[in-house]
Formats: sequence, structure tokens, C-alpha cells
Amino acid sequence: MPAPASLLINAVQDQPDSSTRPVLLGRNGQESLVTALSEVPDPRDARGIRHQVPTVVGLSLAAVLAGSRSVYAIGQWIAGCSQKTLKVFGARVDPVTGRYVGPDEKTVRGLCARLDGDALDAAMGRWLQRRVLAAARARARTGVRPSRGRKARRRAKAAGQRLRRASTRRRHQPRLPQVAVDGKTSRGAKTAECAAPHLLAALSCTGVVLAQCQIARKSNEIGAFIGLLTPLDLVDHVVSADAMQTQRKHARWLREEKKAHFVFPVLDNQPGLFDRLDALAWADVPVTAWSVDEDRGRHELRTIQVLPAPPGLKFPHVAQVFLIERTVTTKGKTTYQAMLYVTSLTAAQADPADLLAYVRQHWSIEVLHWIRDVTFSEDASRIRTGNTPRVMATLRNVVVSLLRIHDTVNIAAALRYNARKNRRILKL
Repeated sequence: MPAPASLLINAVQDQPDSSTRPVLLGRNGQESLVTALSEVPDPRDARGIRHQVPTVVGLSLAAVLAGSRSVYAIGQWIAGCSQKTLKVFGARVDPVTGRYVGPDEKTVRGLCARLDGDALDAAMGRWLQRRVLAAARARARTGVRPSRGRKARRRAKAAGQRLRRASTRRRHQPRLPQVAVDGKTSRGAKTAECAAPHLLAALSCTGVVLAQCQIARKSNEIGAFIGLLTPLDLVDHVVSADAMQTQRKHARWLREEKKAHFVFPVLDNQPGLFDRLDALAWADVPVTAWSVDEDRGRHELRTIQVLPAPPGLKFPHVAQVFLIERTVTTKGKTTYQAMLYVTSLTAAQADPADLLAYVRQHWSIEVLHWIRDVTFSEDASRIRTGNTPRVMATLRNVVVSLLRIHDTVNIAAALRYNARKNRRILKL
């Protein structure tokens, strides 16, 4: 029998089609997390296993949703969680006491150190994509939500779902969905023998991590770019990245294989392309769009100038080139920055305001990195054993993605809100 409808994590046991049939519960719909984690192979010897991978990883994810930052904290949270929570995640039953028993810290630490990070990232990425689609379908059915009462607004604020700042709400929304690609190093995991793991992630414009991979020790982000995005459906999506990924093979692959568009910055790593774009008569090009952000004494002005791609440009599939100038004034001090970009989007597919919004939205992935560093103290973490730093980074990504799906703005407030009741974690 399936779990009660009040639980939004539903194992749907004893049903032959449970691996493919989503369980639509609540406003956003929810597919079994336990079923998704069952796709991750167990690296342990089959003899003596007392807690399955979905149980250990699922409870670890729930602990991170409650604000746990280390394996020790995860073990403490599991030791104190309720019988109802252990039952939902498929914990084993003690034959003597008849009570559900969760894994201890040693079990969590040993499994995370040996778990296949690529398999875990792939399973979580697919599960999050299905969650996003379910949430979109639910919002399409319900339409505009009624205004909240005073009590509901206070509860939403406590859960981190407060209104966004006015400067954020007024931002222009581009026409096509966007995927941002960038990397981050877990600096705290560096040892005398091994370098800190460097992870490359793909983030949707809604703040959901769609894919992640670890960069090989003697490689860099350029070699991992295509492999990271290969499993994703990118038709009519706009892919943005930093200047390292401004490569001709990446532009050809995105347009010819994935039917996607690109927005790439141009710096000195492409000296010929940079010199050609820098020599254009930008002084004669009018400013066609701009944006102003004012927040906490910081004034930022962004302007954009757009030109059709010049003939003979030695970079494939470029339709437009543009220059973005940024002026930031903080406490009376003004800084100036100019950046050149190339894009495959034509003028009919993206106007100057859209291009400006794509560049602005790319920094959402830097917000993810900031949350992992500040809210979860990732760079200060001393976890170094095996694949544990990679697994913990994946759990943090999934937590942030789940909260973003539920319209959470303040991640730290949401973690404190979840820590007070297990029921809130089960709903997520």
C-alpha cells in the first residue's frame, strides 16, 4: 500500500509501475525520492548491509534540509529524528524492539566516502528535472494564487518565502529559458596529497541544479563542458558560461547537436576574436537597453550596445555581438567595467533587453556558490575522505534546488524553519 497522502515522500512500494509512474501529491506534485535514489549503485559488499543506499542518502538529504553542515551533524539529526521519518525513508525494523532504526554516523560516513558521485548527480538531476516539470504543471492548473492573509504571510516569511526586493521583481524576463554553466572548488577538501575537488555545474534560470560533474585531476572545465550538458534537453535554450568556455567547438556542438543557443563573453583567451570585436566602432552605436539596480546603498547601471555579427568573424554561428558597460557606485566610490559578448541569437529571437537579461541571469549560479560557501560553510568544511566532499556538495545543490522550486528566497531562514519540525522536511 502507498504511504498516506499527507506524506509528500512516497515510496509507492509493491506497485509494479512505481519506477515510472510519478506520484502527484500536493501543489507541486512529488515523485518518490527513495525510488530515484535506488538507481544509485551500492559500492559496499552485499554481506552485512543493514541500511540501503536510498535510506542513508535520503536521510542525509533530509538532515541537510534541516541545516546540517557535516557528516557528524547528519548522524546527530538521524539519531534524533522521529519514527515516522525513519519509516518514510525505508529504515530497517529492529526485531527485538520493533522500532525503526536509522543508520549511525559511521555508516553515513563510510557510504559517502565510497559512493559514485557521477551516478548520484545523474539520479538527482533527473529527479529534480521531473520535480520542476511537475511544479510547472501544477502552477498552470492553479493559475494565479490568491493573496495571503496576515498569518500566512508571517509563516511564509519564516519559511524564507518572503517577497523579493523591488529591484529584482522589476527585472526583464527574456523569452527563452536559460542554463548557466560554471565551476566551483571545494577548497576545504584540499590535502597534502590531493587537490581540492573542482565541480562543474549547470543551473537553470529558476535556480535548480540540472547536472554536475567533477573535473579530472589533470584536466579543466573546457574538457567537461560537453559531457556535462549531453544528458540535458537544450532545444531552444540559451546556454551561458564564463570566458573559459568561449570555444569554437562548444558553439558548433550547441547549435548543431543540441539545437541550443549560446551567450559567451570574449576575453584575452581568444585574442584574435577579442581584437576584432574591440576594433568595432562602438562609440557610434547607440545604447538600446539599460537596467538599474539600487540596493543597500549600492547603485548599479548596466547598458548594452548591439551590432550584427561583422563579416568574416572566425567564430561559428554568431548572429550578434554586443558590449555591456557596468557602472557601480558604492559609498561614493565608482567602478567601471566593459565586457564584449557573442551570441547565436538573432535580433528576431532576442532584443537588446533580452541579451542584457541573459547576462544578468548568468550570475544566479554565483549566488548558488555563495550559498554553499556562506550558508553551508563549504569552503570551511574539513571533510576530506574519499568522495564525501563531492557527495556533500550534491546534497547541498539538491537542497537549494528543492527550496527554489518552492519559491524560497532566503535559504538560511528556510533551513532554520525546517529544523523545527520533521513534517516540513517530508513535505519537501
